[in-house]
Amino acid sequence: MDRPSRPPVPPSVAPPAPPPGAAAPARVRRGGVQRRHPRLHRRRTLGLVLAGVLALTPFLSAPGSAAGGGGHGHGKPHLAGWRLLHSEDFSEPLDPGGAPWVRDAYDNPFDTVMDDNGKWYHNDYGDAWDAQLNSFATYRKEFEVGEGGWLTASLSARDWDKDGTIEKPPSIKNGRAGGSPVAVLDVPDHTGGAILRPTKSLPSRYRIEYTLKTIDFGGKRDGTIEYDGKVNGYSTDGCKTQHPWGEGSRSPGWDGDASAPYCAWQDVREGPYAYNGFHYLSIVDFADPAPRNNHFWHYRRKVLMDSFAQHPDRVGTGSGGRVCDAADDTYYDYRDSSYNTVNMWISGLPDWNPGQGGLAGNSQWFMTSCSDGVAEQQLSSAAELQPELMPDEDYTFAIERDATGYTLEASGNFARAGQQTLRFHRDFVVGDDPIWHYNVTPDEYDGRFNNTLTQGQDLHGSSAWPDQWPQGSAYPDSFVIGDLYTNVYEGDASLTDVRLYVPETTKGHGE
Repeated sequence: MDRPSRPPVPPSVAPPAPPPGAAAPARVRRGGVQRRHPRLHRRRTLGLVLAGVLALTPFLSAPGSAAGGGGHGHGKPHLAGWRLLHSEDFSEPLDPGGAPWVRDAYDNPFDTVMDDNGKWYHNDYGDAWDAQLNSFATYRKEFEVGEGGWLTASLSARDWDKDGTIEKPPSIKNGRAGGSPVAVLDVPDHTGGAILRPTKSLPSRYRIEYTLKTIDFGGKRDGTIEYDGKVNGYSTDGCKTQHPWGEGSRSPGWDGDASAPYCAWQDVREGPYAYNGFHYLSIVDFADPAPRNNHFWHYRRKVLMDSFAQHPDRVGTGSGGRVCDAADDTYYDYRDSSYNTVNMWISGLPDWNPGQGGLAGNSQWFMTSCSDGVAEQQLSSAAELQPELMPDEDYTFAIERDATGYTLEASGNFARAGQQTLRFHRDFVVGDDPIWHYNVTPDEYDGRFNNTLTQGQDLHGSSAWPDQWPQGSAYPDSFVIGDLYTNVYEGDASLTDVRLYVPETTKGHGE
């Protein structure tokens, strides 16, 4: 997340479903009005528990997590209304066959807009940009994980001098954290990427969840952005810039000349475009996602929860956004946080005509308990993690898709707010504002939001991409966990207990 949001979304009219059996009080939002329902808290009396369960009965078709921030362990918990389809705890060896790194010739792009060799960049920067893209080689590696290979680990790395040797390859390996087996995602250089995704597209109704045990992708530790010889999670070695996928030739932070040397591009470690981050859990609009440049993803996401660890240079004299304290539903400035925040948000319609020197990207709307779950224009984080407490305490993230929309959920011991389960539902369409490419089948959508994405006469060309959301289209859901970006983000994280649920009435994957 690194762009300003667009106009706010009206509240959803569909109620989110509170998860049964969790240890933290849930915040359930309906129609923009806050409704607090007791959860099955161990310290509550039996009478209160039964009253809470009866009160929640209409919502049990979309239950939430079986546990709070303390994690699930390694059993297979039952969630009312859901059937566990797949589960992976990473206790078995990852990549036992030693999958090879394969050079990417950019001959199979996801789209021609802003994929790594997209037309948008050439039209903006010209032939000099083509030379920059060809100054290094990109290598990719994938291997299947779990029973039946239901998960795929996907990695991307840069070979700087094109000699066939990757200088700092990322990895997804076995490890242990807090007494649990985990998958460790390690990206030692910001030009690498490492994600977990489903091998097959998700069914039309599902719940995907996992437990995050540790994270070190920027933000403060013990009050400072500089720790362990790093700056905001980045190593201090050499230059670190967005090269060759800059913010646009007319954006600040550089002179917009694609022929400039690597170090003259926009800095990601310090300065006005400096930030680190991590995708806790995202839903994207196509099958088989793999790490790509950051701008590509701004046009391909549906809903997501992510970290946006801004450097103080970027925050500047402004607040850099705001953070919700869910304990009392009041905001505080991002600059007063540890920068380890959780954004829970949706992607809406794009700017169909970004203008010369601009970039394609969707509008961004943020949900917090401070807004009663109503998505708002202002950059607003729903909570603040406490990485110093991990792995003894951890966080669970989940996304559900039902017949009406998406539900985003984050559970754990958050700074200031304490133990919370934050849960927000958004209908596919509210008024004239849809979630981008929400339909996974053609019959879920009537074509009303179709339009042409236009890159007007830029400095070196123009292009138009018609039918960006036509009637009869379909956009399969895939989830992504990890570092999606191959020109921003650096660090490591560990996770466990990735689980995919389907409704109990569903007979198999995809039904």
